[in-house]
Amino acid sequence: MSTVNAPEWVNQQLFSDLLKHNCSEFDEIQKFEVTAAISGGENYMTIVLRIGVEFRLKDDSCNNESYILKIPLVNDRGDQHNFHELFVVESDMYERLVPELGQLYAKHTNLSVRFKPAHLKFIENPPNCDYILMEDLRKQGYINLERMVGLGQTEIKAVLKKLAQWHAASAQRVVELGDYDEKYQKSYMSEPEWVKHMNLAFNGPFLEYMQQLYELEPSQQLLVTNYTERLNDLYLEFGRVKKSEFNVLNHGDFWCNNFLFKLNGGNIQDICFVDFQVPKYGTPAQDLFSLLMTTPNIQIKLKKFDDFIEFYFDELIAHLKLFKYANKLPTLTELHKNLRSYSLWAFVCAQRMLPVTLLPPTPDANTTKFEGDSAVDFKHKMFTNPSYIKQIKLILPWLIERGYIN
Repeated sequence: MSTVNAPEWVNQQLFSDLLKHNCSEFDEIQKFEVTAAISGGENYMTIVLRIGVEFRLKDDSCNNESYILKIPLVNDRGDQHNFHELFVVESDMYERLVPELGQLYAKHTNLSVRFKPAHLKFIENPPNCDYILMEDLRKQGYINLERMVGLGQTEIKAVLKKLAQWHAASAQRVVELGDYDEKYQKSYMSEPEWVKHMNLAFNGPFLEYMQQLYELEPSQQLLVTNYTERLNDLYLEFGRVKKSEFNVLNHGDFWCNNFLFKLNGGNIQDICFVDFQVPKYGTPAQDLFSLLMTTPNIQIKLKKFDDFIEFYFDELIAHLKLFKYANKLPTLTELHKNLRSYSLWAFVCAQRMLPVTLLPPTPDANTTKFEGDSAVDFKHKMFTNPSYIKQIKLILPWLIERGYIN
């Protein structure tokens, strides 16, 4: 990755203080390098930096360390910005909630389940702004797989197993520790003005390109158009937690850029999750649709959908039973009913997340491209990308046939 212009506070002294605090044998930094951790177009809400440090120990031996530092797009020291609450939530996830899920496995099972990279904090002279500092999983051999090609059946099932482990623990946490905080139950889906704004921003251009490029029958076009007119109400209904249903803490942004694979000879050893900025307690349909509408390659995305759901369900039940889950276990029939009830998210992911997944990286891609003067050109690239057109021409009729668009 290329060197980047980092804020002044991201400097050698800050990380020297960090190493002094965490390593009793630390002497001094010999090399300090800040680079972009990911390419443009791989993260839309933050700047992600990789901090490489080579340092000497007191016995004159050398060591090296690598960190990942997430900072806001608007990152002047002390500034207020729109993403502040996202950093508050993600810090709470890293420090409190995700460790609680791992502790449940240690308490009830013989499994050693790791969901996240280690989270760190600057103790000496911390910056007066939002940040997330974590270990660099790349040093341990974790990688992202190619998002534009899509993942195969083996990879998807491995992700679904880890997701089922997460969901099972998140349900057990309610039994043992009580309800999640209100911010995790409401999330951004309870804000009518935001919902209305985002639907307006996406639906107009999407419907225009649908009529021109996506080869639907006239009756199907009318059905999709009428469906988009109901999205505001469907969104708000989607965000409401139904206590009578089986609920989990969703990752909330569960697509291929937000989980990393550790491979050994081509075999998957582990999967770790990142980017916990928009978790949402509610239906597991949210994470399932986010994953399955975006990440499998198109040869299996629709053909294997029911197989993937059944595989996830079997893993979910197996891990709930490990916890001796005291509440009623969901059934596969109930899960499919749940997917139909919350099928809004299948459409939202196909309309908004999938085109981003398939879009080639661009250096200036971020959330500002979804609105303002640059939005028209950016959405044109999204919705007219040949890879997206190929997939959405198959997905929309499939959603209609299954009753997910109704």
